[in-house]
Amino acid sequence: MLAAGLGVVLAVAAATSATTAAAATGTVAAPAVATSAANTASHSHWQSMGPNASGGHLAFTPAAPSRLYVLPDAGYSVFRSDDRGLTWRQPGWLGVPDASGLRLAADPRDADVVWVAATVLGTGQGHVLRSDDGAETFHSVLDSPTDITDVVVSPTGRQVFAAGTAGVYESLDQGAHWTLLPGSPGQVSRLALSGNDLFAGTGSALYLIEDALTNPQAARKLPLPGDIFVQHLSARDGLVVASQTRDGSAVISTDNGRSWRTLTGPWGTDFVLFIALTASGEIQVQASQAAADGTSAGRNLWISPDQGRTWTPRPNAFTAVDLYTDLGSFPDRPDEEVVTGPAGTFTTRDSASYRRIGVPAVEVDALAVSGPMLVAGTTVDSYGSRAPLSEKLKTGFQDWGWTGRSPAAVGNAIGALATLPARGLLRARNAFCPDSCIALERSSDGGAHWRTLTFVGGTSRSLAVDPRHPSNVYVAASFYGFYSSTDGGKTLQQHFLPGVEGVRSVAIDPRADGSLWIGDVTGLYLSRDSGATADRVLTGEVERVAVDPEDPEHIVVVGDNLIKVSDDGGASFSDAVGFTAASYDDVAFAPDGTVFAASGDAASGPGQGLARSVDGGAHWVDVSADLPDRDVRSVLVSPDGGWLFAGTGHSGVYRLAL
Repeated sequence: MLAAGLGVVLAVAAATSATTAAAATGTVAAPAVATSAANTASHSHWQSMGPNASGGHLAFTPAAPSRLYVLPDAGYSVFRSDDRGLTWRQPGWLGVPDASGLRLAADPRDADVVWVAATVLGTGQGHVLRSDDGAETFHSVLDSPTDITDVVVSPTGRQVFAAGTAGVYESLDQGAHWTLLPGSPGQVSRLALSGNDLFAGTGSALYLIEDALTNPQAARKLPLPGDIFVQHLSARDGLVVASQTRDGSAVISTDNGRSWRTLTGPWGTDFVLFIALTASGEIQVQASQAAADGTSAGRNLWISPDQGRTWTPRPNAFTAVDLYTDLGSFPDRPDEEVVTGPAGTFTTRDSASYRRIGVPAVEVDALAVSGPMLVAGTTVDSYGSRAPLSEKLKTGFQDWGWTGRSPAAVGNAIGALATLPARGLLRARNAFCPDSCIALERSSDGGAHWRTLTFVGGTSRSLAVDPRHPSNVYVAASFYGFYSSTDGGKTLQQHFLPGVEGVRSVAIDPRADGSLWIGDVTGLYLSRDSGATADRVLTGEVERVAVDPEDPEHIVVVGDNLIKVSDDGGASFSDAVGFTAASYDDVAFAPDGTVFAASGDAASGPGQGLARSVDGGAHWVDVSADLPDRDVRSVLVSPDGGWLFAGTGHSGVYRLAL
């Protein structure tokens, strides 16, 4: 069992557990309309299936009022919807190695032109990236030796401004040439255009560049009540608001920056975590009061229609969305806001009721089929839907249903799923208690609702349930060894074995009761006594082991630059042929004996997608030629052999008809 010190914080950890998980039967869902022939399965192309569980930064364009671009928080790609979020195209990758996008903007006159401000992680270099094909591809139009943090476009689309460590850059020819504006401040983090003027926020002040669109003047430091490390900045029709991270305060100007005051409201001394202006000129403020234990004691969204004189609370914003990342509106729907949070992109007309519309930019580390539903374990809860197992798809199929509540953004990563009889499921939720811990949870309705069984130390990417004795459960726990249970997971016994340093996976060996495969960073082990002891049968960094359901002597093992096959129950192993050297995270058998191996991003290099073997794992070929996301973390074949599912690192679940 877990060390005694964990017990005092179990109540806090339990409070972060999602007692209800988003499923296709959720209380709030995207509209379902008649099926379309365009949404039938393809036997030659991968289809993006969702789930919608990510937010990010937004961009709209009057040239295509129904179009929405989203740059997810991870910043590696841009998602696009042409129907206000009903369906999402495959992501367009930024194309610069290790570049992470921070902000984006869309051209007001040409809907296919998109700009991204990006920084190359670990180098301090920056880029302005441009797409001319609606975010399908990007190329760099400004290479900077220092960070680029923001980008805005003029109403005509001709002028583009980019901000970064060096100052504010301007292009007068849609990005072909750039100049650093004379007198612009350094360390610029945010930009905002208001009419002809450009506001620039830095790590200590706010500046105004007057006549930026006609005859840019030298940047003028504005008379704020004090220094400000600008986090959020918004300007419209002479009204300017900004907030900072240093002390959680906000400032406001109602005369285009000539005079300023500290923005106050019913939140008192609470931290202002988000501030923005809506298309109609309302001020929206999210504030939170920190409690002594580090949780949020009081959280609310406050809305002012009159420049901060009066405020109306909208507490459901935090319940439904959590902390906003960005806010905007479709150009032809100024009274409807689009907001993003840690686990989704939403629309709302009253900041009280919300509808989730995107985006499928989520990491999927585990997959399972429960009855008619595919269940995906993501970094922000687990989600279930019937759509991935259906031949024809209804509009909105990428949204897998929503309960109306935002899942916990921290301590809610689902590392493993395992099926139980009668639509039962187990999941390992990687939480914090306050150190890393595993919440073992059970669902009896295909993943719609979850009940926490127990907490133990570690992090998990693998669960195993003995099909002959479903009360026997095993949980891989990385550096904490692994756990076993004989009562369905209600209590867990910890196992540390000699030589075992970091257990990545567990799998049932069906040849005998109590026989268990253990995949570790030091190799593959076989236990014949339910984990009490084990013998190493293979050396290497093992991530996952799969047992052929038709032949328990036949096993396939994958890991770091490793795919090995045994046809004699682990007595000997042979090296596979034809696979690309990479880190392999998962492996799965299809009912016909075909084997699929998934390769994800790792320190050793980028993921290589999916490989297939039709001879039991001896020889492999790549099957991810048109898979948009080659960072594949999980793989599963449907029980009927009709569908291949790939859970990716940055864009959800894809399927391929077999």
